[in-house]
Amino acid sequence: MRTIEEIKESITADFMRNEDLAKAYGFEVGSSFTEPFTKTSIESILFYIFATAGWVLENLFAEYKKDVGQCIENIIPHRPKWYCHKVLNFMKDKILIEDTDQYNTAGMMEDEIKALQVVKHAVATERKDSSVLTIKVAGLEGKKRCKLPAEVEKQLSRYITEIKDAGVRINLVNMNADIFNCEVDIYYNAMLLPENVKAECHAVIVENIENLPFNGEYTNMSLVDVLQKIEGVEIVEFKNASTRVDGASVELPINARCVPDAGYFAAGTFNINMIVYE
Repeated sequence: MRTIEEIKESITADFMRNEDLAKAYGFEVGSSFTEPFTKTSIESILFYIFATAGWVLENLFAEYKKDVGQCIENIIPHRPKWYCHKVLNFMKDKILIEDTDQYNTAGMMEDEIKALQVVKHAVATERKDSSVLTIKVAGLEGKKRCKLPAEVEKQLSRYITEIKDAGVRINLVNMNADIFNCEVDIYYNAMLLPENVKAECHAVIVENIENLPFNGEYTNMSLVDVLQKIEGVEIVEFKNASTRVDGASVELPINARCVPDAGYFAAGTFNINMIVYE
Protein backbone atom coordinates (compact mmCIF):
# COMPACT_ATOMS: atom_id res chain seq x y z
CA MET A 1 0.00 0.00 0.00
CA ARG A 2 1.16 3.53 -0.82
CA THR A 3 1.74 6.01 1.97
CA ILE A 4 0.13 9.45 2.10
CA GLU A 5 3.46 11.07 1.19
CA GLU A 6 3.87 8.79 -1.85
CA ILE A 7 0.39 9.68 -3.08
CA LYS A 8 1.07 13.38 -2.48
CA GLU A 9 4.29 13.18 -4.49
CA SER A 10 2.38 11.50 -7.33
CA ILE A 11 -0.24 14.26 -7.32
CA THR A 12 2.48 16.94 -7.31
CA ALA A 13 4.31 15.27 -10.20
CA ASP A 14 1.11 15.12 -12.26
CA PHE A 15 0.52 18.79 -11.47
CA MET A 16 4.00 19.71 -12.69
CA ARG A 17 3.54 17.80 -15.93
CA ASN A 18 0.67 20.12 -16.88
CA GLU A 19 2.29 22.68 -19.20
CA ASP A 20 -0.16 25.51 -18.58
CA LEU A 21 -0.08 25.15 -14.78
CA ALA A 22 3.70 24.90 -14.69
CA LYS A 23 4.11 28.06 -16.75
CA ALA A 24 1.57 29.88 -14.60
CA TYR A 25 3.69 29.15 -11.52
CA GLY A 26 6.94 29.88 -13.30
CA PHE A 27 8.24 26.29 -13.09
CA GLU A 28 9.87 24.32 -15.83
CA VAL A 29 7.47 21.79 -17.36
CA GLY A 30 8.06 18.33 -15.90
CA SER A 31 10.33 19.68 -13.16
CA SER A 32 11.88 16.75 -11.27
CA PHE A 33 11.74 18.22 -7.76
CA THR A 34 8.91 16.74 -5.69
CA GLU A 35 7.99 19.69 -3.47
CA PRO A 36 7.86 22.90 -5.52
CA PHE A 37 5.54 24.53 -2.95
CA THR A 38 6.15 25.37 0.69
CA LYS A 39 4.43 23.11 3.22
CA THR A 40 2.15 25.95 4.31
CA SER A 41 1.09 26.92 0.79
CA ILE A 42 -2.54 26.41 -0.23
CA GLU A 43 -1.41 24.07 -3.03
CA SER A 44 0.59 21.84 -0.68
CA ILE A 45 -2.27 21.71 1.82
CA LEU A 46 -4.77 20.80 -0.90
CA PHE A 47 -2.45 18.10 -2.28
CA TYR A 48 -2.12 16.66 1.25
CA ILE A 49 -5.92 16.61 1.71
CA PHE A 50 -6.40 14.85 -1.65
CA ALA A 51 -3.57 12.41 -0.84
CA THR A 52 -5.13 11.57 2.54
CA ALA A 53 -8.51 10.95 0.91
CA GLY A 54 -6.83 8.77 -1.71
CA TRP A 55 -4.98 6.80 0.98
CA VAL A 56 -8.23 6.15 2.88
CA LEU A 57 -9.95 5.04 -0.32
CA GLU A 58 -7.12 2.68 -1.28
CA ASN A 59 -7.21 1.08 2.17
CA LEU A 60 -10.99 0.67 2.02
CA PHE A 61 -10.72 -1.04 -1.36
CA ALA A 62 -7.95 -3.32 -0.04
CA GLU A 63 -10.07 -4.36 2.96
CA TYR A 64 -13.10 -4.87 0.73
CA LYS A 65 -11.08 -7.05 -1.64
CA LYS A 66 -9.81 -9.08 1.31
CA ASP A 67 -13.34 -9.58 2.70
CA VAL A 68 -14.74 -10.58 -0.70
CA GLY A 69 -11.88 -13.04 -1.21
CA GLN A 70 -12.55 -14.58 2.21
CA CYS A 71 -16.28 -14.91 1.47
CA ILE A 72 -15.54 -16.66 -1.84
CA GLU A 73 -13.05 -18.95 -0.09
CA ASN A 74 -15.62 -19.88 2.55
CA ILE A 75 -18.39 -20.86 0.12
CA ILE A 76 -16.32 -23.05 -2.21
CA PRO A 77 -17.47 -26.64 -1.53
CA HIS A 78 -15.62 -29.95 -1.82
CA ARG A 79 -12.25 -28.56 -0.70
CA PRO A 80 -10.49 -29.83 2.45
CA LYS A 81 -9.79 -26.25 3.55
CA TRP A 82 -13.53 -25.55 3.63
CA TYR A 83 -14.11 -28.49 5.98
CA CYS A 84 -11.23 -27.38 8.20
CA HIS A 85 -12.71 -23.89 8.48
CA LYS A 86 -16.14 -25.30 9.35
CA VAL A 87 -14.78 -27.65 12.01
CA LEU A 88 -12.94 -24.78 13.71
CA ASN A 89 -16.28 -22.92 13.83
CA PHE A 90 -18.03 -25.84 15.57
CA MET A 91 -19.71 -24.85 18.86
CA LYS A 92 -20.40 -27.44 21.55
CA ASP A 93 -23.90 -27.68 23.04
CA LYS A 94 -25.37 -25.59 20.21
CA ILE A 95 -27.82 -26.53 17.44
CA LEU A 96 -27.52 -25.31 13.87
CA ILE A 97 -30.16 -23.07 12.37
CA GLU A 98 -32.50 -25.40 10.46
CA ASP A 99 -31.37 -26.19 6.90
CA THR A 100 -28.15 -24.17 7.28
CA ASP A 101 -24.58 -24.65 8.44
CA GLN A 102 -24.73 -21.60 10.71
CA TYR A 103 -25.38 -21.06 14.42
CA ASN A 104 -27.69 -18.44 15.87
CA THR A 105 -25.24 -16.27 17.82
CA ALA A 106 -27.53 -13.27 18.24
CA GLY A 107 -26.94 -11.63 21.62
CA MET A 108 -23.75 -13.61 22.27
CA MET A 109 -20.48 -11.84 23.09
CA GLU A 110 -17.35 -12.75 21.16
CA ASP A 111 -15.70 -14.33 24.22
CA GLU A 112 -18.81 -16.51 24.75
CA ILE A 113 -18.58 -17.75 21.17
CA LYS A 114 -14.84 -18.46 21.50
CA ALA A 115 -15.46 -20.44 24.70
CA LEU A 116 -17.87 -22.77 22.85
CA GLN A 117 -15.53 -23.22 19.87
CA VAL A 118 -13.57 -26.01 21.54
CA VAL A 119 -11.79 -27.29 18.41
CA LYS A 120 -8.57 -25.28 18.50
CA HIS A 121 -6.61 -27.25 15.89
CA ALA A 122 -7.92 -28.94 12.76
CA VAL A 123 -6.62 -30.17 9.44
CA ALA A 124 -8.44 -31.93 6.61
CA THR A 125 -6.69 -34.14 4.08
CA GLU A 126 -7.95 -36.40 1.32
CA ARG A 127 -6.36 -39.76 0.67
CA LYS A 128 -5.08 -40.22 -2.86
CA ASP A 129 -6.15 -43.86 -3.01
CA SER A 130 -9.74 -43.31 -1.84
CA SER A 131 -12.51 -40.74 -1.54
CA VAL A 132 -12.25 -40.55 2.26
CA LEU A 133 -11.65 -37.14 3.81
CA THR A 134 -9.68 -37.39 7.07
CA ILE A 135 -10.22 -34.59 9.58
CA LYS A 136 -7.83 -34.47 12.53
CA VAL A 137 -8.83 -32.32 15.51
CA ALA A 138 -7.48 -31.32 18.91
CA GLY A 139 -8.45 -29.06 21.76
CA LEU A 140 -6.33 -27.16 24.27
CA GLU A 141 -5.62 -27.68 27.96
CA GLY A 142 -3.71 -24.60 29.00
CA LYS A 143 -1.19 -24.28 26.18
CA LYS A 144 -1.01 -27.98 25.34
CA ARG A 145 -2.96 -29.77 22.63
CA CYS A 146 -5.30 -32.46 23.86
CA LYS A 147 -7.97 -34.93 22.82
CA LEU A 148 -11.55 -33.65 22.84
CA PRO A 149 -13.89 -35.28 25.42
CA ALA A 150 -16.01 -38.17 24.14
CA GLU A 151 -19.29 -36.25 24.41
CA VAL A 152 -17.85 -33.34 22.42
CA GLU A 153 -16.55 -35.72 19.77
CA LYS A 154 -20.08 -37.10 19.35
CA GLN A 155 -21.48 -33.60 18.89
CA LEU A 156 -18.73 -32.72 16.42
CA SER A 157 -19.35 -35.89 14.43
CA ARG A 158 -23.06 -35.05 14.18
CA TYR A 159 -22.22 -31.48 13.19
CA ILE A 160 -19.97 -32.70 10.36
CA THR A 161 -22.74 -35.03 9.16
CA GLU A 162 -25.08 -32.04 8.98
CA ILE A 163 -22.77 -29.73 7.03
CA LYS A 164 -20.88 -32.10 4.73
CA ASP A 165 -21.61 -32.46 1.04
CA ALA A 166 -23.65 -35.47 -0.01
CA GLY A 167 -21.55 -38.54 -0.73
CA VAL A 168 -18.45 -37.35 1.10
CA ARG A 169 -17.09 -39.94 3.54
CA ILE A 170 -15.48 -38.50 6.65
CA ASN A 171 -12.89 -40.09 8.93
CA LEU A 172 -12.79 -38.02 12.14
CA VAL A 173 -9.53 -38.43 14.10
CA ASN A 174 -9.62 -37.31 17.74
CA MET A 175 -6.75 -38.94 19.61
CA ASN A 176 -4.30 -38.39 22.40
CA ALA A 177 -0.87 -37.30 21.22
CA ASP A 178 1.53 -39.78 19.62
CA ILE A 179 4.37 -40.52 22.06
CA PHE A 180 7.80 -39.53 20.75
CA ASN A 181 10.98 -41.29 21.92
CA CYS A 182 14.56 -40.81 20.80
CA GLU A 183 18.22 -41.52 21.57
CA VAL A 184 21.14 -39.20 20.79
CA ASP A 185 24.81 -38.98 21.68
CA ILE A 186 25.85 -35.47 22.66
CA TYR A 187 29.55 -34.63 22.49
CA TYR A 188 29.88 -31.61 24.79
CA ASN A 189 32.51 -29.06 25.74
CA ALA A 190 34.09 -30.17 29.03
CA MET A 191 34.17 -26.58 30.27
CA LEU A 192 30.44 -26.89 30.93
CA LEU A 193 28.64 -29.17 33.38
CA PRO A 194 27.18 -32.17 31.51
CA GLU A 195 23.95 -32.13 33.54
CA ASN A 196 23.28 -28.52 32.47
CA VAL A 197 23.89 -29.25 28.80
CA LYS A 198 21.78 -32.40 29.05
CA ALA A 199 18.89 -30.52 30.68
CA GLU A 200 18.94 -27.93 27.91
CA CYS A 201 19.03 -30.65 25.24
CA HIS A 202 16.00 -32.32 26.86
CA ALA A 203 14.09 -29.02 26.95
CA VAL A 204 14.92 -28.27 23.31
CA ILE A 205 13.69 -31.70 22.16
CA VAL A 206 10.40 -31.25 24.03
CA GLU A 207 9.92 -27.77 22.60
CA ASN A 208 10.74 -28.96 19.09
CA ILE A 209 8.32 -31.87 18.95
CA GLU A 210 5.45 -30.30 20.92
CA ASN A 211 5.48 -27.08 18.90
CA LEU A 212 5.40 -28.53 15.42
CA PRO A 213 2.53 -27.17 13.30
CA PHE A 214 -0.60 -29.26 13.80
CA ASN A 215 -0.21 -32.33 11.58
CA GLY A 216 3.22 -31.01 10.67
CA GLU A 217 6.08 -33.23 9.58
CA TYR A 218 8.86 -34.11 12.03
CA THR A 219 12.32 -34.88 10.61
CA ASN A 220 15.34 -36.36 12.34
CA MET A 221 17.51 -33.81 10.54
CA SER A 222 15.63 -30.84 12.01
CA LEU A 223 16.06 -32.27 15.52
CA VAL A 224 19.81 -32.55 15.01
CA ASP A 225 19.88 -28.96 13.72
CA VAL A 226 18.23 -27.48 16.84
CA LEU A 227 20.42 -29.54 19.18
CA GLN A 228 23.54 -28.41 17.34
CA LYS A 229 22.72 -24.77 18.21
CA ILE A 230 22.91 -25.34 21.98
CA GLU A 231 25.91 -23.79 23.69
CA GLY A 232 28.45 -26.45 24.60
CA VAL A 233 27.20 -29.02 22.11
CA GLU A 234 30.05 -29.87 19.76
CA ILE A 235 28.66 -32.89 17.90
CA VAL A 236 25.22 -34.48 17.76
CA GLU A 237 25.15 -38.11 16.76
CA PHE A 238 21.56 -39.15 16.18
CA LYS A 239 20.95 -42.79 17.09
CA ASN A 240 17.23 -43.44 16.61
CA ALA A 241 13.71 -42.17 17.12
CA SER A 242 10.38 -43.92 17.44
CA THR A 243 6.73 -43.11 17.95
CA ARG A 244 3.81 -44.91 19.57
CA VAL A 245 0.21 -44.21 18.68
CA ASP A 246 -2.19 -43.74 21.59
CA GLY A 247 -3.44 -47.13 22.80
CA ALA A 248 -0.85 -49.12 20.85
CA SER A 249 1.75 -51.32 22.54
CA VAL A 250 4.25 -51.34 19.68
CA GLU A 251 6.69 -48.53 18.94
CA LEU A 252 7.35 -47.76 15.30
CA PRO A 253 10.79 -46.50 14.21
CA ILE A 254 10.97 -43.12 12.50
CA ASN A 255 12.97 -43.33 9.31
CA ALA A 256 13.96 -39.76 8.46
CA ARG A 257 10.50 -38.22 8.87
CA CYS A 258 7.06 -38.75 10.37
CA VAL A 259 3.63 -37.11 10.53
CA PRO A 260 1.90 -38.04 13.81
CA ASP A 261 -1.34 -40.02 13.46
CA ALA A 262 -3.02 -37.79 16.07
CA GLY A 263 -1.67 -34.63 14.42
CA TYR A 264 0.66 -33.84 17.33
CA PHE A 265 3.33 -35.36 19.57
CA ALA A 266 3.91 -35.64 23.31
CA ALA A 267 7.28 -36.24 24.95
CA GLY A 268 8.17 -39.82 25.79
CA THR A 269 11.58 -41.21 26.73
CA PHE A 270 14.73 -39.35 25.68
CA ASN A 271 18.03 -41.20 26.06
CA ILE A 272 20.62 -38.43 25.94
CA ASN A 273 24.13 -39.88 26.24
CA MET A 274 26.66 -37.23 27.30
CA ILE A 275 30.21 -37.72 25.96
CA VAL A 276 33.15 -35.39 26.51
CA TYR A 277 34.42 -33.86 23.27
CA GLU A 278 38.20 -34.33 23.10
